[in-house]
Amino acid sequence: MANFKFLETEYQLKKLKPKYNNFWYAGKLKGYWCIVTVNFYEKMCSITIGAHKEDTHKSLIEILKDEPNLKKAKITTEDATVTISYKIPFFTSSNRKKFDEIIETVISNLKRNGFSTGGFLDGTNDSTLSIVEIGQKYYYLTDSECKKKSEDLELKKEENINKKENFILGILGVIGVAVIGIIAYVLAGMAGRYEWAIPAFLTAMSFTVYKHLAGKISVISAFIIFILLAISLFIATFLEYAWRLYRIYKEEYIVTFMEVLKDAPQIILENPEIKSVFTKDLLINGGILILGFIIAFISAYKSEDRFAKIKKVNDNKM
Repeated sequence: MANFKFLETEYQLKKLKPKYNNFWYAGKLKGYWCIVTVNFYEKMCSITIGAHKEDTHKSLIEILKDEPNLKKAKITTEDATVTISYKIPFFTSSNRKKFDEIIETVISNLKRNGFSTGGFLDGTNDSTLSIVEIGQKYYYLTDSECKKKSEDLELKKEENINKKENFILGILGVIGVAVIGIIAYVLAGMAGRYEWAIPAFLTAMSFTVYKHLAGKISVISAFIIFILLAISLFIATFLEYAWRLYRIYKEEYIVTFMEVLKDAPQIILENPEIKSVFTKDLLINGGILILGFIIAFISAYKSEDRFAKIKKVNDNKM
């Protein structure tokens, strides 16, 4: 499986404190300040490079979009940066090669087109440039840029506090995720593979979907999400056991799945062995759900703009 140890050993990038599902690295690549974000859950790597040029009539996206090595990558620009996001190859050797090709392509284009590097907000490059942590992200900023970011953050905090939570739309989204989770759990059980991964998937996706649709998250909405997920997980476990019973009974009797499903509660409760295994699976799934819920909730809740803080990383001057 791919890893990014080479960023520290070969490129001398600094590994920063992880944030939620993301691992972060910072430093200079071929003379340009950059932040690398790795998300193994989504199997994505994003490379953000400080790139600035006065009075340019051709955007970086136009310059880079036709490069063969970037055909499958997503290219975005914001302020004085360009970000390249790509799917992480499975093998470490392929991943290293992919990373090297992207860096060589992007930075050679930056140099050829006269882009300089500096702070990620307006491209300033002076002795105050440092790594700055803002909420769930990292940036390279000078003191003057940091002051501007701080002012912007105060406005965002006020907006977030006053923003109305679209509870109904968010919960509808969570219900949709729960239905998908039930189907996925049953299918995984039928195939005899990775049922334990479904509770973790449910929590991560539920908070992502809810926050996207509702606009913000609260303690009350998180509690409702947990209840919905617990109910869906119980239903999924029960349906998967009903399918197991159906496979057993159809070997000796002519029955339909719906007939077995109807009698499944009685069969599970009256058979001590089945009841014991069913209870054990419920407890395991419940434990995974609770752990995943706590991690996902803390991350989603703390990432709200109203809780974001600005601080320099080790106060290192670059």
